[in-house]
Formats: sequence, structure tokens, C-alpha cells
Amino acid sequence: MQNPEGHRETLHDMAAALHSEGLIDQLERFDMNEMADAAYWHAVEELQNSSGHYRGASTYDVVQVDNGKLLGTISRSIFNFSNTEPGIASSSYDGKVYSGPEGIHLNLGLSRNVGTITGLNLEMYGRRYQLIETQRMIRGVCHNPIDDPDSYRALIDAAQIAQEGRDLRLFEKVRPHIESAAFCICPACFDRFDARDDCATCAGKGFVTKMQP
Repeated sequence: MQNPEGHRETLHDMAAALHSEGLIDQLERFDMNEMADAAYWHAVEELQNSSGHYRGASTYDVVQVDNGKLLGTISRSIFNFSNTEPGIASSSYDGKVYSGPEGIHLNLGLSRNVGTITGLNLEMYGRRYQLIETQRMIRGVCHNPIDDPDSYRALIDAAQIAQEGRDLRLFEKVRPHIESAAFCICPACFDRFDARDDCATCAGKGFVTKMQP
């Protein structure tokens, strides 16, 4: 699920519409909202325990893994090569990312499924590229990834408190910023209190900088 917050909001809107049309009563609306909230918590827990995912609302640098060379950018699923001549204004684009039951693919012009995106990796023409997130649209506003360690620590602490207290409003606000940040939870100690202080991988911080080519 690319956008758990948006999916939960859609389900709540559907329940409200059914209630306003008299198709369900207030108790049934409450039950539907409770199921939507439960599905949201399950989805975010799954996302926390998995590797990075492609997000259609994000902007990425597409960097070749073996040499660090910039191939191009993907901005809200629109792909453009980096070697476009400067000073030429055009509304066209070089490719587009499509998501479907068969996976996430990059189409270039009329050529379909030229590249395949798995997690934050693109395979195309026998080469591997990494998608490095540089911006994300969150609640209608573009945000750069958080790269300050103290700010990231404050966010994950706030998220933990919100998750334990089932505070949906707070958790929905901080989760996208945590996911798009330049850091991720330490893969060795998983930010567990009993293991974090002695962890050599993160030096006691509970998180590490995301790997880049």
C-alpha cells in the first residue's frame, strides 16, 4: 500500500457517504471506521518491517549503482533523463512509471515495461539503478527529506508514543516524514532500548543513514 493515510481517509469518506444516504446507521458507520483504522495500523506495521517502497507522490534521483552516475529523475511518476539540453522549454517527458497487479514498471515513449522497479531499485537494460528520494508531497505540500539526526530522533520517539497510544492524528502526521528521511531504523538493534546502547552498527543512536551508491 503506497499511501495508508490516503486509503484510510477514503474509507472514512465512503462510510460517511453511505451514512448520509441512509444506507447504514451511525453504529454501522462507527464499525466501518473502526475497521478502517485497524487496517491502517496493520498496514503501517507491515511497512515499518519492510524495506523501502516506491511512492508515486515522491521525487527521486535515479542513480546507477556501480558508478553513482545520475541517469535522470522521477517526479510523481514522470521520468526525465538528466542529459536534456538546458534552455529548451517543453511540456513533454521521457517516460512514466505505472503500477499494476504485475508490479511497477517504467515505460519510455512507446516502449512498455522497459524497466522494473522493486523496492527502491530500478532494473533496466541489464543495469541496476537506485532511487534516492529527494522530495515528497505530504498533505499537498512538498517536503525535503529530513537529514538532521536530532529531528529524526524526535520524530521516531513521537511516532512510538503515538502508536502505543493509538493516536492516529499524530501518527499520520509524522509517519511520512520518518519514511522519507535520510535515515532508517538500525537493522542490528532495531532501536530496542535493551540493545541500542551497546550497538556498534548505530553507535547507540538506534538509526543509521540510508545506504546510497
